[in-house]
Amino acid sequence: MNPKVSIVVLNWNGLNDTIECLESLKKITYSNYEVIVVDNGSKGNDVNILENKYREYIKIIKNKENLGFTGGNNKGIQKAIEDGESKYILLLNNDTIVEPNFLTELVKVAEKDEQIAIVGSIIINYYTKKVVFTNGEIDKKLKIKARLDYLNSSAEWWETRLVNGASMMFKVEYILKYDLFLNDDLFLNQEEVDLSIRVRKERLKLAIAGKSKVYHKEGRSTGGGLSSITVYYTIRNRILLAKKFLSWDKKIIFWVLFLFARSVRSVEWFIMGKWNLILITYFAFLDGIKGISGKTKRKLD
Repeated sequence: MNPKVSIVVLNWNGLNDTIECLESLKKITYSNYEVIVVDNGSKGNDVNILENKYREYIKIIKNKENLGFTGGNNKGIQKAIEDGESKYILLLNNDTIVEPNFLTELVKVAEKDEQIAIVGSIIINYYTKKVVFTNGEIDKKLKIKARLDYLNSSAEWWETRLVNGASMMFKVEYILKYDLFLNDDLFLNQEEVDLSIRVRKERLKLAIAGKSKVYHKEGRSTGGGLSSITVYYTIRNRILLAKKFLSWDKKIIFWVLFLFARSVRSVEWFIMGKWNLILITYFAFLDGIKGISGKTKRKLD
């Protein structure tokens, strides 16, 4: 009745956030779980502090370098699979705190329907306490669109076309059967788009547990929406995914809408004097068209 869950938390120079996340996990009502913390090559003393503070509570993986959101989480997924005891693997952002019943509700929903491959949580802004995600979709520009269609719903769960990467729980059998590891070509950003498309192509379901709530400090690890890291990987990866998934007619629509949207944004940045983001946009387009994937060699702030 209580299948084991491996919770993977990725830390990269985010010690205080990770500690707050772990402290909230220690209060959850679900009993059959483990926590795997993957340190993604943090510069400070994060690993030693986490080991000393949570020696009996976590397993820790130490990456020598930053493998990105995809590579870092994949290390945690691989560890959980190798141990072979967990039916589910939950990827949880380190800049989150969770409500005590959040995992109980995720498991409850996942157990209701065998076709559910990934189940996610309701996402609430950590600072404003406002719900920012109840379900989601992917538009014609491959842009992630958070929706609030189920804001006042009393339903236990519902299907969605997109899961939110801050909290998403996988069935291990489907990770193995359909190779649902995160796409290392992306490094970071747009993982939810890639996963959601792949899951739906296999005619599996994406679901949201209506009573599972997670508070997210969005953008903490990458500097937010106007950081060069976020801008570069969002633009480049949307181009990579367009090349990977879209038919020729949908590619035409993608490029028309995408070029127009990025041109408007570049004009805004020009007016704001954010010259570096205009340059980053150019490099992201160039690398995406060339098919350059993984961690960029370009210098980003």
